Amino acid sequence: MTPAAAEAARAPGRPRDPHVDQAILDAAVGLLSDGGIEALSVEAVACRAGVSRTSVYRRYADRIDLMEAVFNAAAAAKPEPPDTGSVRTDMLQLVEQLRAALLESDAGSMLPAMLSAARENPEVRVALERFTGSRRSPTVEVIRRGIERGELRADTDADLLADTLVGSVIYRLLMRNGTFGARRAEQLVDLLVGGAGARP
Repeated sequence: MTPAAAEAARAPGRPRDPHVDQAILDAAVGLLSDGGIEALSVEAVACRAGVSRTSVYRRYADRIDLMEAVFNAAAAAKPEPPDTGSVRTDMLQLVEQLRAALLESDAGSMLPAMLSAARENPEVRVALERFTGSRRSPTVEVIRRGIERGELRADTDADLLADTLVGSVIYRLLMRNGTFGARRAEQLVDLLVGGAGARP
């Protein structure tokens, strides 16, 4: 059950205290930063935040919900999919948004450790899948619009092309410790659009 579903399922009562909400998130971020994923538990979060375990469970059904909330809190606001009328220009904007998210947000700095932990920990993997699933939707939407406008072939696999675009940026920035400037972004997008572009 997601945090929103858990909230909806609760009986009406006294409104939640936003200070408690923030204290719980701050405690979770601190535990992740100090001790990694193994340090994150409902009990530890409650202790560090100075609240009861019940207060944590009222907001998050389990550790997966809590991790997903931490990722969302640490990330920049989810951007709207660009719509310039050109799939190439839209994809260039998506690359820049992703570059900024990876290099300039707390979520980006946490991602390498979370990717490593996801290999061994199913809870981390599920939380990451939820988080990245919502974050990749603008890329898929941009590609599908490109297909509808005839800029990309009708048989283009939008999910695969989105994975290729996002994966290329993540690999270069996080795995190779490289840079991703405007020229590199143009090279990547032109390669993808050239391969999936509609034929005359």
